[in-house]
Amino acid sequence: MPKGKHVKSGSYAKPKFKKSLIFVLLSLVILCITFDILVPATDTQSIASTNETENMTTTETTTEPETEEIKEIEPFEDTDLKLLIDSEMTKYGFNENNFAFFYYNIDDKGYYFYNENKYFTAASTVKVPIAMYYYDEINAGTYTTDSKLLYEQGDYEAGGGTTASLYSVGDYVPLDFLLEQAIINSDNTAVNILIGNLGYSNARKDITKYSDEIVPEDFYSNNITSAGYAYDVINYLYEHQDSYQKLIEDMKQSSMGMYLKEYITDYDVAHKYGSYGGYVHDYGIVYGEKTYLVGIFTRNITDSDEVIAQISLDILNYTLGNLDVSTLVPNENETNTTGVNETNETSDNITNTIEE
Repeated sequence: MPKGKHVKSGSYAKPKFKKSLIFVLLSLVILCITFDILVPATDTQSIASTNETENMTTTETTTEPETEEIKEIEPFEDTDLKLLIDSEMTKYGFNENNFAFFYYNIDDKGYYFYNENKYFTAASTVKVPIAMYYYDEINAGTYTTDSKLLYEQGDYEAGGGTTASLYSVGDYVPLDFLLEQAIINSDNTAVNILIGNLGYSNARKDITKYSDEIVPEDFYSNNITSAGYAYDVINYLYEHQDSYQKLIEDMKQSSMGMYLKEYITDYDVAHKYGSYGGYVHDYGIVYGEKTYLVGIFTRNITDSDEVIAQISLDILNYTLGNLDVSTLVPNENETNTTGVNETNETSDNITNTIEE
């Protein structure tokens, strides 16, 4: 028998078993209590864990709605506007020898050009790019508005404005005065001083920078223009208008309500007309419900200033939706041939002469 504690002979071992049973029962009770406590906690933790997983899944799968890409409007030929101009050509007897035209709507990008490569005597339409060039030079610091230019012999030319009445040959005339007179009053003497200061051929080269057109060689020696070149000038003016605020304001005041703006009273029109030897033109910016650029160029047309005014009104009404062009299908019996003043085609050799 191993050494150590031992049970006396005849002793009863059951009490020892009883203690073990009690211990087991107590253990079961404790286990049940513990299970009741732990299970809810486990469930709660499990639910929280599930919710967190769901939230993570939602976060991971939820994406911001895609923003719709705004497509830039592409320019397009406005066939309705073309129909309108076709009807005007029929009405007034226009053709490629006596008419050219451009139109571009800034808002909807519709455009129409007719005979844009035909060159005409420019007359006073040249005053816009000449003024633009000087404003560029002012902005660059070459001149200031207070700079003065010499009034030289040969600069005088009859016409509107007050340059010739306020100044004499040999005087120095303020630049801002010359620019204002040239545009608002179409002062020929003023623009001749501006051109003379640059030199005629230099001035012609200087104003080519407003167009991508390859101009004909005689552009550099004669005062000529085309609808294509004139469009480029006005489009450049509009796209860089912050540099030409004063010029645009002067153009809004020019021509005393004639030509493009004669029947347009509710909207601003920044424009410049030209008239010399049967050539009558006007081009500019119409600030209507939809802003658009327009130019009308004519040669030997009877009542040309009124014709330009009527066409301008029709174009405005078209842009406002007030003119149904489908009603303008030309009627051969209504063709107006009396509006054309036929003359022999001659070569224009015009240098300093700007306007009649």
